Amino acid sequence: MSEPKLTEITLPILGMNCNGCASNVERAIGKLPGVSALKVDLKTNAAKVTYDPLKVDLLEFQYAVTQIGYGIPIEEITLSIGGMSCVSCSSHVGSALADLIGVLQANVNLDKATADVTYVPQLVPIAEMESAVAKAGYQAVALAQKYTLSDPVATQVPEDHNSIDNEKFTWRLNTLFKRK
Repeated sequence: MSEPKLTEITLPILGMNCNGCASNVERAIGKLPGVSALKVDLKTNAAKVTYDPLKVDLLEFQYAVTQIGYGIPIEEITLSIGGMSCVSCSSHVGSALADLIGVLQANVNLDKATADVTYVPQLVPIAEMESAVAKAGYQAVALAQKYTLSDPVATQVPEDHNSIDNEKFTWRLNTLFKRK
């Protein structure tokens, strides 16, 4: 049996102001499956996490942190996607974006030729998203940053019920199915 391939990230944490806060964040993240090493640093307001991406993902880290009253700074951006002509194309674009460390959600709209991406800007720059889409065989250009969420309460991204919510679910579901 092979060793799991571990990933290391430094996750920015909002709202910590004492050692007790850091301990609370460390406990919440440490309870997640697949976390093999963890150090929360109050001075840098960050958590250095080593984890198995087949057992846990960034969305679960974000949920664990917000459930105890802290936050992770996230942003949403719309990318214009060129070259898509079918549902399979939108699936390839969605997968390319969702596979990036730092992307929480990717909602690709074939009709509008766009992708709405919710991400942690400290973990994944926009240029990396554009590059990932290009490697998948399409073109991506950043259109507009919709909002920045930095308030711990606001880190729960509001759902746009007028969009195709099942695509967000699909990318999330694909991530979970990659786990064994």
